[in-house]
Amino acid sequence: MVNIYVKEATSEDADAVAEMIARLKMLNEELDPHFKTVSDLESVVKKYVEEILASKDIRVLLALDAATGEPVGLLVLRKEDRIFYEPRYKAVITDFYVKSKYRRRRVGSILLEKAIDHAKDMGAGIITVVYPAGNTIAGAFYERAGFRDLQVEKYKPLY
Repeated sequence: MVNIYVKEATSEDADAVAEMIARLKMLNEELDPHFKTVSDLESVVKKYVEEILASKDIRVLLALDAATGEPVGLLVLRKEDRIFYEPRYKAVITDFYVKSKYRRRRVGSILLEKAIDHAKDMGAGIITVVYPAGNTIAGAFYERAGFRDLQVEKYKPLY
């Protein structure tokens, strides 16, 4: 296990956040061709990071190596209103990335624990996650953490 700490990202962390989001999206593309990244990924990620860091309903958590201060992991948590259901609010993990040399060292588990604390703080009654169906490593990680199926999303390519 590496000694890390987790903080809520600010605009000063935008470059580190953008780098990890871009890495995550490229990893998704490697795992599944239906997640082909756009040609202008860098600019799209930059705009996305500006939006999520400014949103009151989104928390961006950044894991840093305590010894070096290097950003080593990221988790994006979005509060959503389940208008028809109880509990009314859920927190959704939309982006979750740990740099490869820090994997299997509890960084992901620590980020997830902090995300659960933030979800409760945001007023969410449940926490969910979205990730590519082909990412079996993510699926196993979430199952070990106690996540279960909530709904199913199917797709059909149109071109």
